[in-house]
Amino acid sequence: MRRTLPLLLLLAVVGFFSTTGFQCGSAEITSAKLYMQQSQWEKAEQSLLKELAKNPKSEEAWFLLGQTRLELKDYKGMNEAYTRALSISDVHKAEIGRNRLAIWAKLYNDGVAAYNLGKDDPAQYEKAVEDFDIAISLCPDSAGTYYVAALTHYAMENHAAAKNHLELSLERDPTDANAASFLGQLYYMEGLQKDEAKDTVGALASFEKAAQAFEVAYQAEPGNTDNITSLIDAYERADQSDKAMALTREAVEKDPENKIFRYAYGVFLLKQEDFAGSIEQFEKAVEIDPEYDDATYNLGVAYLNWGVKLKAEADKKAEEAAAAGKEIKEDRSYQDKFRSSIPYLEKSAEARQDDAVLWQQLGKVYANLNMVEKSQAAFERFDAITKGE
Repeated sequence: MRRTLPLLLLLAVVGFFSTTGFQCGSAEITSAKLYMQQSQWEKAEQSLLKELAKNPKSEEAWFLLGQTRLELKDYKGMNEAYTRALSISDVHKAEIGRNRLAIWAKLYNDGVAAYNLGKDDPAQYEKAVEDFDIAISLCPDSAGTYYVAALTHYAMENHAAAKNHLELSLERDPTDANAASFLGQLYYMEGLQKDEAKDTVGALASFEKAAQAFEVAYQAEPGNTDNITSLIDAYERADQSDKAMALTREAVEKDPENKIFRYAYGVFLLKQEDFAGSIEQFEKAVEIDPEYDDATYNLGVAYLNWGVKLKAEADKKAEEAAAAGKEIKEDRSYQDKFRSSIPYLEKSAEARQDDAVLWQQLGKVYANLNMVEKSQAAFERFDAITKGE
């Protein structure tokens, strides 16, 4: 999963920086004002730093330093100076707010532009992160800034930072389905990686976090099919099968013509050995989409497993009868289920020519039905696949 889609820029925020006049102060402040009028911003900054070294409680000096650093494009330093000014007095609060908003919009747009260039020039991602970080410091309540920063960190394959920014985004806007879904995907991927590394406990924890994130996305957009299927899958992997089953059943009831929901419900029922129920769902999925191979395959598997269970039960009864010295009529009702599985398994085999497991299953089904030639051909195909031929 790579999220490198172009981002949209914010509408430009028109900001008019300070033109306020100031009262006479110390020699350093007077000099700074003169330098500011002459656009000698570096000298103005030095004068203001000298003033603040002597008088760190000067709100005016901190405010002027913020204005000066704004002109120097030192936006991080600007924000720090503004913060110090506001900690002393709110006399310039409105102007500081306007300037912060204007620079936040500028940095957001600059970051988006850099992000969009990152696909061809990855070094631009670093620039985007820098812009977004400062933008966040200027407007820490903007959920959208955390979200685009998360996309950038993900593009840089820094998944930990991406997750952190998405969580911060959701703290500010708990109804953002995009952020929640993205966070869920990251935790889901993490779970798969841990599962592959045999870290069962870690995988379970990641899948639980994925489910929590997908729950937010689902609540925000309950009609979104991707949100529903993602949540069902996360529930299942997080060992929350009851929740998965309930959500799947609900999804089918709300949208009975959705083949994916029908298929998912069928899979759950098949795992519970409710063969008749699973077959009903798979048949409906195939009715909706005759070329839905997964549903076709599992329809065959449902009949096959049903037959296997019936055969095992019949064999057990026969053994018990023989042990008791009794004779009973051989129960071959399982063969009807095997026969019913064949059309679906054969159709699926046409699309899965290299699926060794499927050909092995077909070989066993044919053998149980005494279809010798077909069984032999299926097992030959199985051997060829496993040998890489």
